[in-house]
Amino acid sequence: MLLLYGPLQTKTLIALGLPNYNNFPFDTLEAITALPQRFTPTPNKPVDPPSEQLRATTLSSDSTSSRVVVPKAAETVDILRKIDLKSALQYGTAQGYPPLYSFLRQFATENMHPNVPYAGGPEIIVTCGSTDGFAKTIEALSNVWNEDRDWIRDREGLLVEEFCYMNAIQTGRPRGLNIVPVAIDAEGMLAGGKGGLEDVLEHWDYKRGKRPHLIYTVTWVILLISGSAGN
Repeated sequence: MLLLYGPLQTKTLIALGLPNYNNFPFDTLEAITALPQRFTPTPNKPVDPPSEQLRATTLSSDSTSSRVVVPKAAETVDILRKIDLKSALQYGTAQGYPPLYSFLRQFATENMHPNVPYAGGPEIIVTCGSTDGFAKTIEALSNVWNEDRDWIRDREGLLVEEFCYMNAIQTGRPRGLNIVPVAIDAEGMLAGGKGGLEDVLEHWDYKRGKRPHLIYTVTWVILLISGSAGN
C-alpha cells in the first residue's frame, strides 16, 4: 500500500523477498545493434517493386552497427534513466520497468498520437506483446456472450480486416463475439464500396447480433499487403 503514496523516487522497497542484486548471475548484457543506415530505402508504395535507383541508394557510409552495454549497476539516481541489471532483473511494479514505460509513453505522445485531446497526452499500458495487449483490450471493452444463456440481441460484434491477424480472431471467439470481415485494398480497410465498412454496416445481419462498437485494424504495415492506411 505504501507504493500508492508519494513520488516513486522517494520510495524505498522494504518488502521481504527482494533478492540481493549481487547474486544475479549476470554482470552485464551486451549486444551489437543495427543502425538505420544499414537498410536500403524502399518505395513509398510498398506494392511497387524497388527501382534500380533505390537498390543503389544507401543512407550513409558510416558504421552500420553500434555496441550496447547494460551495466550491473548504473550510477544515476534518476529512476527514469536508470538502466541496469540491478533494477531490470529485480521485482518491480505492475506499471512496468520505469525507463521503458517512460520512453514508450513519450514516443506514443509525441510521435504516434500527438493530437489526442487528453491533459498530459494519452496514457499507455505496457504488455507482454500484441496478443496480451489485445486480450486485455477485448476483456475491458466487450462482454462475454454465451449462446446457451444470452439473447442474440445482446451479442457484441467485432469488425476486422478480411485478412486479419489470427490471434485477434482467436481472442474474440471464446468471448462469443460476432467477428465480421471488412474488405481491404492497398491502403487497408475500405470505407465504401462492396464489402467496405459502409456496406457491411448498412446490410448488418441482426440475426447474428447487434451492431458492433469495436474495430480491429492494423494501420501500419498491414498484413499481406505491407501497406499503411491512407488519410
